[in-house]
Amino acid sequence: MPTRTSISSCIAPLSLSVAVLCCAPIFASPQSSSSPPSAQDVQALLERVSQLEQSNSTLQNQVAELKSAPGEQWLTEQRASEIRAIVADVLADSSTRNTLQDGGLTAGWDNGFFLKSPDSRFTLNVGGMIQARWMGSYISGSGSNRSGITEPTVWALDNAQKVYGFDVSQTQLWVQGNLFGPDLEYKIKGNFASTDEYGISGAPFLNTGPSSGDFMLLDAYVRWHLMDEWSLRVGQFKLPFMRETLVEDQNQLVLERSAISEHLGVGRSQGIELTYMDADFRWSLAFSDGGEDNVAGQMQFFGSQPLNSPWDQISTDYAFTSRAEWKFAGGWNQFTHMTSPIGDEYALLGGVGTHYQQGDPDTGTESNSGDANTWFALTGDVSAMYGGATLFGSFTYVYGSSPSATIMNSANLGTPTPFDLGRSDSWGTVIQASYYIDPKWELYTRWEYGLTSVEDPSAIPGQYQNQILKSNHLSLITTGANWYLDGEDVKVSFDFGITTTATDANWYTPNAALRASDQQDEMIFRTQLQLVF
Repeated sequence: MPTRTSISSCIAPLSLSVAVLCCAPIFASPQSSSSPPSAQDVQALLERVSQLEQSNSTLQNQVAELKSAPGEQWLTEQRASEIRAIVADVLADSSTRNTLQDGGLTAGWDNGFFLKSPDSRFTLNVGGMIQARWMGSYISGSGSNRSGITEPTVWALDNAQKVYGFDVSQTQLWVQGNLFGPDLEYKIKGNFASTDEYGISGAPFLNTGPSSGDFMLLDAYVRWHLMDEWSLRVGQFKLPFMRETLVEDQNQLVLERSAISEHLGVGRSQGIELTYMDADFRWSLAFSDGGEDNVAGQMQFFGSQPLNSPWDQISTDYAFTSRAEWKFAGGWNQFTHMTSPIGDEYALLGGVGTHYQQGDPDTGTESNSGDANTWFALTGDVSAMYGGATLFGSFTYVYGSSPSATIMNSANLGTPTPFDLGRSDSWGTVIQASYYIDPKWELYTRWEYGLTSVEDPSAIPGQYQNQILKSNHLSLITTGANWYLDGEDVKVSFDFGITTTATDANWYTPNAALRASDQQDEMIFRTQLQLVF
């Protein structure tokens, strides 16, 4: 191949040859033309020669620049060797970072930390969440003693007009993945719990637990995919009942779930669950140790607390829970969240759930056990995702027959005494909506209303009648905003809530900063930083 120097040496003769060829027809022998060239032909030829000389000069200048540039000698053998060494070092470092040499496992980050075998038959995904909050509650009224016993017209169960402070409500860790292939999944999830268990006595609520910071197991299950549409789950998990509860904590719209879901939901249990799922329909049926009884808070209508309970301390004879969902638009993955960012496709989901159980409360001795309590619950919900806006509504009804109701921790950690409360009816509704004002900011509002009634309130032990099931109402309006710094992985939330009725003690929800009071204008202030990794 000719070098750049040889190319430049050929340009001048080449341009001269072109000029000669162009001139040849004009200066041909007079015998080849009937008339001599005109003045116009001569002038055109001179202009053409001038243009060719200018082009020739431009080409020579460009060749000179190329010759003077260092690019001709940049890739010497020495530099090529250096580059090859750098590439080898980078590849070696990448190999040590991504491969566990003994087992051939790969590790890295894909929306979470992971380990997996080269064939992906064995995977381990590690994650966690921190929710740090500041919360405050203000109840109007005055008086140095605001307890429900000595001042029944102005009372708060914690005997305080205002309460505020910092709180780390959720500090979770979880691992999940698959074994021996994609058909066998597992999950283990726990939370470093806050001390939010309270007992009721003749005085206001008493803090009974030094459990703050204890690591509490939440989920521990194995799921086996039997075939394309069917799967079987065994262990401890959320019962398939209420959508608001089934969506994970980090994927909620509002800073905290509604008090309706906290009290009328059935929570987690230990058992077995069968699930069918196709492109547009999903159905689950669980047989378990029963639901977490929080319908009336410390008033135990049914007495079942199956979370992390051993087999010989289960108070439920049998319990069945089922939920069916119809997806009319969108994808299933959209409904693992309660929000719909700008750009998401339209999605619509409807669902119904039911729960039924019977069982005797665990009172420590057989002689203190009464007749079986019956718990029946029904819920329905609709979720619409608009790609920048959401709308959600739910209604839940709970029926109870409680010949063996109890008060949790009523005897200062002693054995509770059952009493016949008769029939109870509770219902609640939640309506919430959100709208993105830009990709980072979302405004939301929620209204929740609940009511509980019992057939025989006089059956409640006398020292508790002033505090439990007085007005039986819950009515709370909450308005706030989410600031998405990095989606839901890094999110800041702010909201303000106000009650429009007196809040009965059975709706007391400390993790939501909702206290019990006979005042209808309790104000709640909350802000939260969420980090998911």
